[in-house]
Amino acid sequence: MIGLELLEYDKDKTCCFTGHRSSKLPGEGDREFPGMKRLESNIEMELQSLITKKGVRYFITGMASGIDLICAECVLRLKAAVNNDIELICAVPYVGQIAEMKTLQEKYLYTMIEHKSAKAVTLADGYYKDCYKARNIFMVDNSSFMLAVYKPSLKGSGTLQTINYAKKCGLDIKMIDLDKNPQFYS
Repeated sequence: MIGLELLEYDKDKTCCFTGHRSSKLPGEGDREFPGMKRLESNIEMELQSLITKKGVRYFITGMASGIDLICAECVLRLKAAVNNDIELICAVPYVGQIAEMKTLQEKYLYTMIEHKSAKAVTLADGYYKDCYKARNIFMVDNSSFMLAVYKPSLKGSGTLQTINYAKKCGLDIKMIDLDKNPQFYS
């Protein structure tokens, strides 16, 4: 699975996402929380910039609750409203990941995103200890860009590990630092 390539997509025009789960986001990820609305707007602006200034056409989401689903939904919104040439790719770490979605809204969003994506790649038949790490490596290995939404204060997080791997691989990384943006918490 590691080393698996998305041959039909141009890696030089591909961006992956990394970020924290809902519980680590402003307002614990409540999409009605004003800070989350500001964060989502910021994400959409960054995505639009990647599309118009960097020529990004493909976006890979890891399909976890929180930033993965939020970024994926933003891509689908931009595709429908602004740029029909962009495509979303779902990197599902294992069969049955949807069971991790805690709310009906997350389950609906997960299903809708998977259904509207151009491609879904499922990396394992079932959960195993390092399946999320393998998914993160797959996403980075198939991208030239990364949009990261993270808190540097959360040392040792999977998000930070993914960012560090992306740096090692030379990806062009745009980071939204939640610790340095108090507007997301008001």
